[in-house]
Amino acid sequence: MSRFLVIAGFILTLAGGPAAQVNDLQQRIFSARDRVLPALVHIQPVIKDYRTGELKKQAVVGSGVIFHPDGYVVTNYHVAGKAERIICTLNSKEQVPATYIGGDPPTDLAVLKLDLEKYEGEIAVADLGDSDALQVGEMVLAMGSPLSLSRSVSSGVISTKDRYFSSDYRLPSGEETGRYNLWIQTDAAINPGNSGGPLVDLSGRVIGINSRATFLANNLGFAIPVSIVKEVTAAILSKGKVARSWIGVHAQALQELEDYFGAGHDLGVLIASIDAGSPAEESFLKAGDVILEIDSVPVSARFVEELPAFYRAIASRPPGSTINLRVLRNDEQFSLPVVTRPLGDLQGEDFECADWGFTVKAITRHMQIENQLRDTLGVFVTGVKRVGAADLAGLRRGDVVRSINKDVVPDLAYFTSKYVELASNHTEKILLTLHRGGAKRLVVLTVDGVEQDQEANQSDE
Repeated sequence: MSRFLVIAGFILTLAGGPAAQVNDLQQRIFSARDRVLPALVHIQPVIKDYRTGELKKQAVVGSGVIFHPDGYVVTNYHVAGKAERIICTLNSKEQVPATYIGGDPPTDLAVLKLDLEKYEGEIAVADLGDSDALQVGEMVLAMGSPLSLSRSVSSGVISTKDRYFSSDYRLPSGEETGRYNLWIQTDAAINPGNSGGPLVDLSGRVIGINSRATFLANNLGFAIPVSIVKEVTAAILSKGKVARSWIGVHAQALQELEDYFGAGHDLGVLIASIDAGSPAEESFLKAGDVILEIDSVPVSARFVEELPAFYRAIASRPPGSTINLRVLRNDEQFSLPVVTRPLGDLQGEDFECADWGFTVKAITRHMQIENQLRDTLGVFVTGVKRVGAADLAGLRRGDVVRSINKDVVPDLAYFTSKYVELASNHTEKILLTLHRGGAKRLVVLTVDGVEQDQEANQSDE
């Protein structure tokens, strides 16, 4: 009898035991791979970098995935947002050019359009899944081009699906990111070059876009949930950008502070600070207020993971709309209407002053707030070239140029035209009026002296 049971158990193992289960898992991985890998795109953009005081063009590597039958590709903003030229390699190993359609720095997403006019093959389109249905421990595949190794696949599990990062994290181009979304954390290998590639479940659906890796520990990679990807790509395809509302409120989690501020359990969002001149300030909101409701809908941010949902609740309103906030202040409740404004660009357009040895950018309202500037007049110095006219004159990154030869600079357009005029006339000395740390400074650029020094150095070599 016992011998019969052993044989029966052996037969069951062959039919549906651990070995069969392993084989089934392997087949699911193969199936998921085959559904998405043909839609994987290897991206080679040439990006512009102004941070060293001169325009530098760099060839970088990233990844993307085709999500629309017309050849639209989703990737990271930090991969292609500042690209001058983009070449994509498809599943067939054929290279095609791509056009940047639009991007969204706050979520680090961008959309490209493949130029398929001369491409004779067919393109594959990946299915977008449901990141809200993910479970911790669920197996996933990360696809992309890590370290330029194209068409790579790694596997792992979902470590957590609601990882929070403060918006202090910045993209290489300077914009804040992460305010409006949580992150999927996975131990599937994500390395430089994987950025923009798909994170895929075992049903072969894209559930995230790989975005961040850390070198401080092993097996820590992060992806943007596909629920956010769907919202952002739909807005970019229909409007060319993501329009958000802004009121100038910065919140923090209420955990362990409910009793101090008189808020109920799991109710309310604590205001940590308010931007000067913002709609929130104009509506008399204050740091320390607790927002209980937005348009009669209760809000809560007891934990930091709840903060992005609060920011989205405001950002999703049409710019210029009035929202009614129920606010708790010193044990009293008030109803305060706030008129939202467009979020606008986080960073301004860049420009290189090649003859003068520095780079500048237009000043946006958010740059004004971040850098505690008195207004948005002038241009912001983003970099100073070593051994150039600006460097020798003492110009620094973070200075604000307010005038050129006593002519007031209202914006980047005026600064650019003035620079072109003086550079074309080979003007040797330029007087700049700067604001630095709230103080006014004057510097004189001596352009001809720098050129002579450089020529002398070259002749010595």
